[in-house]
Amino acid sequence: MRLALVLVLVLLATVVAAAFALSAAAQEVKAPLHNCDALAGNPVDPGRVGIGVATASMRPVPAIAACLDALKQFPSEPRFMFQLGRAYRQASQLDEALRWYRAAADKGYAGAINSLGVMHSLGEGVPSDCAKAAQLFSQAAALGYPPASDNLRTLACIRQV
Repeated sequence: MRLALVLVLVLLATVVAAAFALSAAAQEVKAPLHNCDALAGNPVDPGRVGIGVATASMRPVPAIAACLDALKQFPSEPRFMFQLGRAYRQASQLDEALRWYRAAADKGYAGAINSLGVMHSLGEGVPSDCAKAAQLFSQAAALGYPPASDNLRTLACIRQV
């Protein structure tokens, strides 16, 4: 009887552990490679899928179309929100860039948080605010976004202290 109880408990523990593992794996699943990744993905983004494209090489009109399509298929994917923001920023549509960066940042996407910091540091679409930029760069760096540390280190208001 005792052996049966032990076996049942071991089996139950195994099932619970497997359920947690499946749940964690499901949360880590990213949307598959999409044309948005090729046309607007950031090559330095640790969350990217594919190789991405340098900002100077981006063609914003097709990138915007591809990322809007990606978001129709995967409306809650922060990677596509960030990449759409990137494309809008390259197209000088700063209100839309801010909108999509904020949407991705609200989901904890470090690249978007960093990009908001850049926009605050440069006064792109928002008043220039070095303190806000520093806060955003710090947040993105804490999330493991490598360029954010460089941005924080070179931020004018930080260098003056």
